[in-house]
Amino acid sequence: MVLSRKMSTTADFGTWKIGAIQPDLFSKCNCKSICEAQVVEDTVFWTEQNAPEILRWAAGKSVQTSLHEYGGGALHALKNGVIFATNDGLYHQKVQNEEPELILSTNEGKNRFGDCSSTSTHIFAVNENHETARKFPENRLISIDKQTKEVKIIASGADFYAYPRISPNGKRMVWMQWNHPNMPWDETSICLADIDENGQSSNQKILRSGEGKKINYTEPSWLTDSKILFVNDSTNFWNVYELDVESENGSETEKNLLKIDQEIGYPLWQLGFRNYAQSANILALNVNGEIQIIRRQNQSITTVPTAGYTVFSNLSINSDDELFAIASGPKKASSLISIDLRGGDTNFPIRIHRESRDSSEIDQLEISEPELFRFVSDGIEVSGHFYPPTNSNYSPPKSGQLPPVLLMGHGGPTAPAQTSLDLKKQFFTSRGIAVFDVNYRGSTGFGSEFRRMLYKNYGIVDRNDILNGARALIENGKVDAEKVIMTGSSSGGFLILSCLISPDNIIKAAASLYGVADLLALDEDTHKFEQSYNELLVGKMPEEAQIYSQRNPINHISKISTPIAFLHGKEDTVVPVEQSIEMFEKIRKNGIMTALELYDGEGHGFRSGKVIRESTEAVFYFLMKAIGIDPGYESQLKIVNPRE
Repeated sequence: MVLSRKMSTTADFGTWKIGAIQPDLFSKCNCKSICEAQVVEDTVFWTEQNAPEILRWAAGKSVQTSLHEYGGGALHALKNGVIFATNDGLYHQKVQNEEPELILSTNEGKNRFGDCSSTSTHIFAVNENHETARKFPENRLISIDKQTKEVKIIASGADFYAYPRISPNGKRMVWMQWNHPNMPWDETSICLADIDENGQSSNQKILRSGEGKKINYTEPSWLTDSKILFVNDSTNFWNVYELDVESENGSETEKNLLKIDQEIGYPLWQLGFRNYAQSANILALNVNGEIQIIRRQNQSITTVPTAGYTVFSNLSINSDDELFAIASGPKKASSLISIDLRGGDTNFPIRIHRESRDSSEIDQLEISEPELFRFVSDGIEVSGHFYPPTNSNYSPPKSGQLPPVLLMGHGGPTAPAQTSLDLKKQFFTSRGIAVFDVNYRGSTGFGSEFRRMLYKNYGIVDRNDILNGARALIENGKVDAEKVIMTGSSSGGFLILSCLISPDNIIKAAASLYGVADLLALDEDTHKFEQSYNELLVGKMPEEAQIYSQRNPINHISKISTPIAFLHGKEDTVVPVEQSIEMFEKIRKNGIMTALELYDGEGHGFRSGKVIRESTEAVFYFLMKAIGIDPGYESQLKIVNPRE
């Protein structure tokens, strides 16, 4: 018997075609992503983008909110159906496929609702009121009578509210609130009020406040009628705490349920995040890519094996101690899963209820799995996820030849680089391009001190970490020093430009997707949620205008000699499209290789499958052309001042 071995083709890195991930795979899936999930008794509800009609409860309704511009909190599961928010209003639907009842209209988007909880008679929600004559909307908490539709204001006066949660007996409500200049991961408060049978609040008080203390309080929920759980970072890491609100008026010290130097939580960019869940028997925690459970009977702590899933959100437990979560991993697309927690400390069966992309399909692909790569930047340990080129059909032509590397700067900037399956990364790795996704200083998942290192240093420490990370890869013999390229979206676009105007820049080509280019313009023309974000990241205007001028990329275009492309949605309400247009025009006039692609109907983040495909192909095409590699196809992207 003769065994045949797969023969590889010799080809330069970046030119691999056979077996490469094709862009049409981006939209050939069950759904684009699974967004929110909640379980009540034996029923689980979830929302997903581009859901097939057969799965839908509310046919023809797009379940989403625009609260804080980033949305979230659109779904609230009930024993008798579901309450959900759309851009048209707040609805209650009791039976699948029946016409949902309109509870409250948004008045053509002038009122926004979400992040709900409820009693048998009232709905409680975050409300963002744009009907005032003020520049920015008024945020508040409201109650809505299910029968009469009467609205009462529960709490107002703070700049922002989240997590209005009703106690099991319906007599109390806790919530989170915060004020400018804080973001929801900064100095916030947990509040308490009594709620009467008419949905009116009284005896409001602040249970815990982080203002002036650099403590973040978030994600409150009820354990019993008198005990609450919440997350705070007083130990430098987000941990979960328990507090009896009746003990000395809530003045007793809260109890840390799992003291650990790891994060339990994510930054609240979207409402409704749940990083822990509880039942009568179990507390489940999302601990930096692991599920850990505490059994109340004996306080035992167990790490649950999760079969390749490493990123979790929207945790919820039913009465049978089955944990539901939206989960993903390096070889796992966004999925709704459940884990049976009843089987002792070793047996945890996992059920997959819904996959955005079938595992059987992913198993047919060659997936580059991330390797944790640590390096030192300005004396601080920083890390990122390194994805090596992966395609068994090819080998490089010369012994010792190194691949190009695509640096990725995540958006936010207060956010993490995660290890979820991302076919856009695989698009590059399958073609022979390494990818390095950096958790620069300011990223979450490494403690509050690390997160706050970016404050007042935006455009400096993150830039240094990106460039020092690339140098570390080069020094370790992992990548080609002459083929360092970069992409970034939103804040990641600003990070790109900060690198390109640096005298220490080593990046040879870049692509900015709906990226920040003008800090001053953004400071003047941004939405309420991020109104003071720049004050934290850079400085206060107008007192520190000089700092803005020094770091503002649009003021230093003459320093840019690196080819760069700009891609932007025309409907972006977070970073105005004019920023990319102005950068493109000025760079074009300076004779630097550049390109501009604008997309109709797209906002801050590309949503349609067509645009995701086209933009990914355009980015690869531009970057390869810029570093002298044949991309292997033609693109509609119009490159100005191309390199010969």
